[in-house]
Amino acid sequence: MKKLRSKIIPRSLIVTICIVLLTALPTAAQAGKPFRLPVTAPAGPSTWLLGQAYGNTIGAYLRGDDWYSAGQRLHFGMDFSMPCGTPLAAIADGTVMFVDDMGFGSAPHNLLIRHDNAGLVSLYGHLLERAPVSPGQFVTAGEVVGYSGTPDATCDSRPHLHLEIRSLDYQTTYNPVDTIEANWDMLTSIGSFSSQIFMQDLDNARRWMTLYDQPAVVFGGRALNNYANPYPDLRNGGPVSNPPLGRTLDPLPADQLWSAAPLTYGGCCANAWWSPSSPSSLLMIDGAENQRASIFLWDTDSRELLNNIGQAPPPITSADGTFVLRREGDGMRIQRVSDLAEWFVPTQNEWATLNADNSQLLWTVTTPTDAGSDQPPATTLWISNFDGSDARAVGQFPQASAQWLDTTRLLVGWNADELRILSVFDTMTGSSFDLGGWDRLRGISVAPGGGRIMFYLTHQPDPTADGVYMVETTAGAQPVKLDWFGGWRWRDENSVYYLPFDSTQANHSVRYYDFSTGEDQLIMDGASVPIRIANGDWSVSPDGDQIALWNALDQVIWILQPAITR
Repeated sequence: MKKLRSKIIPRSLIVTICIVLLTALPTAAQAGKPFRLPVTAPAGPSTWLLGQAYGNTIGAYLRGDDWYSAGQRLHFGMDFSMPCGTPLAAIADGTVMFVDDMGFGSAPHNLLIRHDNAGLVSLYGHLLERAPVSPGQFVTAGEVVGYSGTPDATCDSRPHLHLEIRSLDYQTTYNPVDTIEANWDMLTSIGSFSSQIFMQDLDNARRWMTLYDQPAVVFGGRALNNYANPYPDLRNGGPVSNPPLGRTLDPLPADQLWSAAPLTYGGCCANAWWSPSSPSSLLMIDGAENQRASIFLWDTDSRELLNNIGQAPPPITSADGTFVLRREGDGMRIQRVSDLAEWFVPTQNEWATLNADNSQLLWTVTTPTDAGSDQPPATTLWISNFDGSDARAVGQFPQASAQWLDTTRLLVGWNADELRILSVFDTMTGSSFDLGGWDRLRGISVAPGGGRIMFYLTHQPDPTADGVYMVETTAGAQPVKLDWFGGWRWRDENSVYYLPFDSTQANHSVRYYDFSTGEDQLIMDGASVPIRIANGDWSVSPDGDQIALWNALDQVIWILQPAITR
């Protein structure tokens, strides 16, 4: 395989690589911002993590009419996930203006501080209790001014701080990234939102897709994100994740060298994905302003743009790309790519997904409970052959989600009291077993072949339990807490690449971890290589051999891959 033209990055001492001169840094990457973070402890699984970003988020798009209609349907603050009662610090010197003035929202308790040196006001929302300060009081940067809570005042649902940066007349909010000094790209590498952060407008594909280019919000202004063609289009729900196809690779050699090189042109592109049928084919959405975006195919070996393969959005496909699935009426229309044969499968108005060998379909149907019932709705698991024949209910769980692990087994998630239970269900026998139950379970991902899963826990009663876990999907398997914390992507069924989380560092390092051998190996040293992964946007090729990442410094996709030495 022809490799990218680039210099070599040794594992232990990474040399300077040949890169294109970076353009000016985004505003948020510049020094001299007037504000500090609103917390006193460093970020981490036991303290706090970034929740919802500011601006054009997917959450704001989906709940714009319900929660954000006054703020032009955008998320007009930034959310920091943290346990109830976390001390909150003044982001700068200032004067307390209002305490618990619900005209500003963010119940059950809020606080507004005026920062004359910056010409801005900070709003702290969803506080646990009335802030221990008074209007007219002067506070200094770092001084504790309140304690975090939840919007519903229970501390059981979604504890977080909602922070806004407003104009002095309170009518406009601004992106906190522009004024708060923090390593924002590190913070987005793991958190409550582990998938695409921002909603893409297919008629203006590059707009508002980074932490740094989000617009100011004017209260009472027109909606800014009523997109006719959003991506992903989740207005009527969305497809369940495909089962990752099995792959087993040789362990990475301890002396493996890696190369790194830019692939695309500047600004391109958020949320690229790999073709399931070609390990060197990377697909991405791009387009000019006020023009319908297209899907472009790049070859990562030659570093060439090969083709415009059609109008966005991309189709929903099976794991191997040999079938296309789309919603139609009360079911799914399925097309076989090889001969274009297609058929309709009734699925009770639900999305369906194919298993690993494309022989069976899965969909779930949740039945609402009677008014006044204290029981959760029941979710029924439905299976059919790939053509819709032999459709049958095979199991039932309390208000559950389900996805394929492999050809016959499902990973089912359901709630019991405050715990999220993960179960493995066999569609052939109807039998199931529980892998375990956890509070504040995040980031579930399935290994290629379905033999393992990973997840992370935050804000546990015992802080030593916070962290990243791996558990095999076999009866009696015990979860193993790993010695590192950070975002990860599967390389094969036995290993992952991961980003060590360190909120004191601006650049990312990339490491390799093998579950079968315990090998933990440096691939890219962030102290030497000027790469910051934007939006947690990185992925691994279908053969496990390459990593594509969107670099926040130049907004270009870079490719990392093992280098051939002579």
